[in-house]
Amino acid sequence: MGILNPAALPLLALLGILILIYLRERWRTRIEVPSLLLWNVVKEDKARVRRFTPSLLFLLQALLLALLIGGVLHPFRSQIVSETRGNRHILVIDTSASMQAREGRMQRFDLARDQAKKVVQSFNMLDEVMLISVSTRPIVVSGLTKDHLLILHLLETLKPVDTGTNLDLGIELALAQRDREGRQGQIYVFTDEPKNVLNLSADKLKDLAYYRVGKTDDNLGLAALHLHQNPFQSYSQAQAYVIVRNYAARPKGGTLTVHLNEKQILRREFTLPAREATSFSVKGFESPGKLVAQIETNDALSVDDRAWAWLAELRDRRLVLVSGVKGLQEEILRVSQAIPGLTLTTLTPDAFSSAEIRPQDVVLFHQVVPSSTVLANSLYVFPQPQNPLFPAVAEAEDVSILDWRQEHEILQNLHYVDALPLKKARVLALPSWAQVLISSRTKNSEVPLAFTGEKDGHRVACLAFDLGKGNLTNSDNMTLLLLFLNTMRWLFPADPATPTLVPTGEAFFLPPGAGPDSLRLLPPQGEEQKIDTDVIEVDHVGEYRLSGSRYRTTLYANLFDEHESDIGRRDDDSQPVAVKHVDAQAPQELTKMVPMEFGRILYYGAAGLILLEWLYALWRYYRTSRV
Repeated sequence: MGILNPAALPLLALLGILILIYLRERWRTRIEVPSLLLWNVVKEDKARVRRFTPSLLFLLQALLLALLIGGVLHPFRSQIVSETRGNRHILVIDTSASMQAREGRMQRFDLARDQAKKVVQSFNMLDEVMLISVSTRPIVVSGLTKDHLLILHLLETLKPVDTGTNLDLGIELALAQRDREGRQGQIYVFTDEPKNVLNLSADKLKDLAYYRVGKTDDNLGLAALHLHQNPFQSYSQAQAYVIVRNYAARPKGGTLTVHLNEKQILRREFTLPAREATSFSVKGFESPGKLVAQIETNDALSVDDRAWAWLAELRDRRLVLVSGVKGLQEEILRVSQAIPGLTLTTLTPDAFSSAEIRPQDVVLFHQVVPSSTVLANSLYVFPQPQNPLFPAVAEAEDVSILDWRQEHEILQNLHYVDALPLKKARVLALPSWAQVLISSRTKNSEVPLAFTGEKDGHRVACLAFDLGKGNLTNSDNMTLLLLFLNTMRWLFPADPATPTLVPTGEAFFLPPGAGPDSLRLLPPQGEEQKIDTDVIEVDHVGEYRLSGSRYRTTLYANLFDEHESDIGRRDDDSQPVAVKHVDAQAPQELTKMVPMEFGRILYYGAAGLILLEWLYALWRYYRTSRV
């Protein structure tokens, strides 16, 4: 016995309130007596207690209240019950690019799916089954269900995608689902990955039923397509490098073709030794447009035989310099004259107006921060101490660079960052939207010397040190000049007509203002579809076309993944990978104590008392009427 709602115990105080109500009614009764002589002999408290004589109506009301409170408490009694429960099974199937490799006349994914079907068909009808597919990220295709026909149908609908795999994460998700509700179950993994490459503990690995498919290593693929063209170069100055790798354990050959706007500009036959790579250089392009590299070969995996890039046309760009320092104006002018297609407009801080700035411009503010919002990408150099964006906290001299983000686009391929000549810098308050690019340190805290970020939909960069001392074009300060040029390249907005390169498996986020309400997507495989979210999952190689009333762009998706292309999947040790097969288990007969609530019976009793009280009152009424 027990109660499920102890929070309702204070309601028992209502019984005391009912007694007080009856006492209060008795206190109010007035009786005329001829004398108080006898009443003065009796003590007041005893007289009051003796006057309370519970009536039948009071007892019925008290019992009614007790029944109602008892129902609210949800009383229960424990009962032993037994049930027949099936086992729990979770299927994890790999849908990455390497599962498209051909093994004879079938793909590896087809082999894995056939094995998964056989496993599902061996389950008992009471068993619960969950299906998880894993590529770049795991997806729960079906939750726990006893509908095995549904699982078989979902297995038929699954197809491999052109991405890498994160099998560890998928197995971790399966383990979490298996242990839910304190129950145990079996996890089945279907993949071409060796078991010993998983970054899981031995306790987790020993419970896996591991089904590995695939033996061939016959693959020749594109390892990379690098197109070197910065925003200040024309297409004729660009140069492309195509890297081809042989992943097989024997020599293989093929033919490399490169097309520019559907026109063939290169065709080269080659033969590569086992596990070797080579590169091909392509230059002297005659026009901008779509660049496609493809190898023609007879191998087991075709998804990595093609890659896309884009040759951009040189665009006229404008740099707006807002500065009152004549020396810096002259240095920026010399730099701009050496950059094709770059126009420099110089303004003093008093002459600057944000209304004259175009969205495609880049504005360089030197020792000034405007109070109004600038609707363009901006670079702030040595801003004045009092400003609305990043006010100066202190001044620092002879600053040494201690840390920098080498992976950032501005600092990539930039050597000797710590050699920047920083004689004086301002310690700026770092905004919440900014990320530190280069930093130093004082006794108390980190000093951001350069940081970047996005504000109001536009890129912003800030240098806390000065460029106006004649040190930008000095031949001894080449690192500073390269930092400035890289920052300009990062700030100049991309041409909306230029396709965006996206690795498969990544997500493409729509820019602000490009709402999905009117956008339609034409993927490489399939029909045109309407966009309902701000995120586009890039799961296949090829060309994605986005079109709408306010936004239009093209995505080129490539697969450059050494792990997926190396389909041989050689084990790290010499021992063969043991596969654990699990036989079908009989349903489990479980007994457990369950609470059987009987609060509803108390509510029925309360309803019966109300009816009884009404009948009693009706009987008294008729009796009084007859008298």
